Amino acid sequence: AVGDQIGERYRLELELARGSQGLLWRASDQLAGEAPVVLRQLTADQPELQERFRSLWPRLQGVLHPQVPRFGALIEEEGALWLVREWQEGRTFAEWQEARRERQLVFGAGEVLLLLRQLLPVLAVLHSQQLLHGDLSPANLLRRDSDGLPVLIDFGSVAGAAQATPGYAPPERTQLLQGEPWMDLHALGVVALVLLSGEGPARLLDPVSLAWRWPATLAGQPELQAQISRLLLRQPGERFASAAKALAAF
Repeated sequence: AVGDQIGERYRLELELARGSQGLLWRASDQLAGEAPVVLRQLTADQPELQERFRSLWPRLQGVLHPQVPRFGALIEEEGALWLVREWQEGRTFAEWQEARRERQLVFGAGEVLLLLRQLLPVLAVLHSQQLLHGDLSPANLLRRDSDGLPVLIDFGSVAGAAQATPGYAPPERTQLLQGEPWMDLHALGVVALVLLSGEGPARLLDPVSLAWRWPATLAGQPELQAQISRLLLRQPGERFASAAKALAAF
């Protein structure tokens, strides 16, 4: 509950979200001047999820990139598993999109191109360490207040194939036990279309032909549309071989 202290160090301040990957809390670090942190709580009735996080967490702790929050302690208390990560001040792209929707605005082609150029180097670093985000969506991308850079939050790769946000993972994702780097690139392509159109994936993808509807903002941007189209291809021989090759194209 709010006010509880975890690991004799972190005081719970606010419940941020709850879902299949546990509860997300904002907390304050009592040993660091009450600096804000994020805690994920996995309860005792989630033993499989706890085990997945235990095995992956040391690898996430080793990720050193300014656009990935630092992963901190792993704390076990009374059957619950608590995972600490750095707090990042900013708004998610889902929040930015909702604010624009209220004014009947969408993200421009130049903005989305810049976002792709800023995110692909981060994915290249993750993939080089045999890691992937696994749940790229506007809700899991934060625009940091201090410098305006996008930050990857709430990795979904730990929770298995079925945990990705619906519409952003390719359809065959649910049939695969392991995520693959190209799936992050596919999700990034969907993010681009969603931001450019202001609509969700369900309204952009034809359920029968599986063809994407292209936003009007790309009408005068054939080269950008062609490269985003490659992000969304599912045929192995046609899609980008890596995030680095996608970055070179953009």
